[in-house]
Amino acid sequence: MPGAGTKRQISESGNPIDTVGKDKITPGRVLSDFEQICIAMPASGAVIAVRDLAGMLCTVSFGNALAVGTRLPTDSAFTRRCIETGEVVLCEDSESDPRIHPSVATRWNFRSAVAVPIQARGEVVAVIEVFCSRPSSIDLPAVGALKAVADSFAAMLIFDADNGGQPVVGGALEQPVVLPSLTAEEELTLVADPDTEAIEDQASRATSRKAAPPTQLLSDKPTPTRVWVIAATLLFVLSLLLLFLFRGAYRG
Repeated sequence: MPGAGTKRQISESGNPIDTVGKDKITPGRVLSDFEQICIAMPASGAVIAVRDLAGMLCTVSFGNALAVGTRLPTDSAFTRRCIETGEVVLCEDSESDPRIHPSVATRWNFRSAVAVPIQARGEVVAVIEVFCSRPSSIDLPAVGALKAVADSFAAMLIFDADNGGQPVVGGALEQPVVLPSLTAEEELTLVADPDTEAIEDQASRATSRKAAPPTQLLSDKPTPTRVWVIAATLLFVLSLLLLFLFRGAYRG
């Protein structure tokens, strides 16, 4: 049971973050919310484990649970189901739930448990597991509160990966994949597309103003052939004029 001797550990990766998105989300705020939920349940222990290429690394520990820096076993059907389905998994009583190994329940002294996925871009990148010493101790409001913590924790994970931190990992447990970082590049692309089209349209209009079509060029600029035609026409007209003058003078 949590109390004066409650263990509350935070990994070194939980450094303060100014902002994530529009709302201020700091590790202190998220972990404080998580701790208050665990106390209110009450929880005998809880962990937050983040996925990496080697498995599940415990980064937050509360009460009677795995220590920070240790690996969360992924051979448990309880944990695997949460990671593989991306759904909340609830255990009402560990003594009758085949997904919970009896030795694990005995070691950590719990009867009920819940696993809440932390997702980023449609992939489970971490998991929250909370354990209670009594059966059927986890209600829907508590699950809803844990989901809110999961969303905030996911934002911090993505933010950290986008700023040179640990990669965000998803996919199957046997074949994990490193997810792309925060959608900054996509957002830039979405913003740049209209501008690119506008620039190309402006350039096209500028080009059309500077370079006229070939038909206009032929009518506006003289060519050697055109010069000869004009000269021949003028000479012919001049010849007719001189001939007319000579005839008039001869008759007179």
